[in-house]
Amino acid sequence: MKHRDTELTSLSLDDYLDILNLAIHLGDQEWQADIIRTLHHRTEPGYREPAKPGECTEQELWQCVDQINDRMLALYKELKSTDDQETQRKLLDQMWELKIARVEVFRKICSIYQ
Repeated sequence: MKHRDTELTSLSLDDYLDILNLAIHLGDQEWQADIIRTLHHRTEPGYREPAKPGECTEQELWQCVDQINDRMLALYKELKSTDDQETQRKLLDQMWELKIARVEVFRKICSIYQ
């Protein structure tokens, strides 16, 4: 049973690592730094896991949505300022990845209320 609890707790960490991987893939250093700060905060003394092990708190999920939206807005502005087809394609690919990530976060938020 203890192993199962550890496994559930690591899911939340895995979520953060997946988001960090996406931020690295997109080359967003500010987002990377923010995620790393959040991960560091989780290791501080006095940090308490969310009520349900393995899940992010609702506040953390909404912060993630905000970060994704901010990054999407920056990509949109970049998209509108370039005429290069290859750059536009890369930016659109990044935006689709962020949209998928955002949908996953919204699913987790919805699961809180079910």
